[in-house]
Amino acid sequence: MAYGIIFDLDGTLADTMDDIKTGVNSMLAILGYEPRTKFELLNFINNGSRELVRRSLPTAVQTEDFIIESALNIYVQEYAKCFCEKTRAYNGIYEALQVLKQENFKLGVLSNKPDQFVNTIINKLFGAETFDFVMGQRDNMPRKPDPTAATYVAKQLGVKSSRCIFVGDSDVDMRTADNADMRSIGVSWGYRSPELLTEMGADYIAETPNQIIEHALECVRISKLEKKLGKNKKQDPSDQQ
Repeated sequence: MAYGIIFDLDGTLADTMDDIKTGVNSMLAILGYEPRTKFELLNFINNGSRELVRRSLPTAVQTEDFIIESALNIYVQEYAKCFCEKTRAYNGIYEALQVLKQENFKLGVLSNKPDQFVNTIINKLFGAETFDFVMGQRDNMPRKPDPTAATYVAKQLGVKSSRCIFVGDSDVDMRTADNADMRSIGVSWGYRSPELLTEMGADYIAETPNQIIEHALECVRISKLEKKLGKNKKQDPSDQQ
């Protein structure tokens, strides 16, 4: 019986904020706008690059689609120049991932960051063999918290949604888990507070990467017990087929 874990990228596996700040402020400078602080940008992320760009623009133009699209194109070009300069994996994450692989979890990544950046960052920080499937934002997929991409990643891992765990640092990730009928682990070291993650329905909070392992194994034990008792935390539609 296969079990899977799907990880968010930004604020969960890696600290990407310095490079995001560089990309956004380069875009704003080109357009003649004032730069944003890291604190401001922390409040703008998690909903994809277009929303990050829109919220980073001056309030007066945040509803102007032409300006937003032009700014987005510039941001992608500028971020492509710097996205791997300061981005780093959080301490202990790589080691925790290796233990999870030894425990026979299928590992995936799902991010609202554009797909080309996600794959490059993952390969650079963790190598090509750590994850079984990696996906960023694609044109044919709605963004998190819509469950479509999460259930697609689970399918690529060969795991039912009811046997998947979603690990993330944001309210968006916790809502994605809930929408996709997955258990959730919120991480305390990311870009949102543990209190918010708990409020948004996180099943567990990990204070360290090793606690991801502990919580994941607990999820498996609960899942097996529920199967034995003939019930699931949430009913996976594929279980009815």
